[in-house]
Amino acid sequence: MQKLDKGLDKDGFIQTIYSPKNIAPEFQEVVTVVIDSLLKELPDQIDGIYLYGSVPRSTAIIGSSDLDVSIVLTTPIGQKEKGVFRHLSDTIPKAYPQVSKLDIDPGSLSEVLQPQEKFHWQFWLKHCCCCIWGNDLSIDFPRYKPSSEIAQALNGDLSTFLEQMSPVFKTMTDADVAKVIGKKLVRAAYYFVAEKDGSWYTNLSQCAAVAKRYYPNQSDDIEIAHQYALGQLTSKVEALELYERLSKELVVN
Repeated sequence: MQKLDKGLDKDGFIQTIYSPKNIAPEFQEVVTVVIDSLLKELPDQIDGIYLYGSVPRSTAIIGSSDLDVSIVLTTPIGQKEKGVFRHLSDTIPKAYPQVSKLDIDPGSLSEVLQPQEKFHWQFWLKHCCCCIWGNDLSIDFPRYKPSSEIAQALNGDLSTFLEQMSPVFKTMTDADVAKVIGKKLVRAAYYFVAEKDGSWYTNLSQCAAVAKRYYPNQSDDIEIAHQYALGQLTSKVEALELYERLSKELVVN
């Protein structure tokens, strides 16, 4: 197996480190329940189910890590589908406390396969997820190297993120909102400099360390965002103020 070098292989392509084999036994039951629930509620509508985040990276911590799921549907996403996702996101963490939260990121097959989704959905499924049920679209997508196009696709919503997330934030605790904001800021700052750095890290602490080098004037704020991402700071009000301040300073470096 090619040794990881700053998250890239010897040819500079991003290494895919997500795999169903990395799912720890403590999380396997809840993963299975989520799959079964989706198939029951949306029969004949699901093209594929993917995991991203710490669970398929084998770094999840029982009781504090989220379960992150991407779903590709064969049909458009309407109110019925959104209702199913909301219900599961509300009930699964209560029934399975080994996960702190269930995040579901849905897309439709027709959307995912659009050429303009090359650096967004197609990159996401290729390098940030692993398929755990159904049709694995990532097999037919090319490998990627870090690029400004990826950074923009993943974080082009910086100016609208808070508005987009407002309905979701209303259902979350202040501490969880602060954590989401911290993660968003750290990852955005890092992705904007990953190409120049010649790296592709997934560990938040590594991402923060690299970002601070490339944004020396924002180093203190990036470290504060890192502390929010880790759950060591929890003020929602101050996290929102940090977002308003720091997000305006983050651009492709």
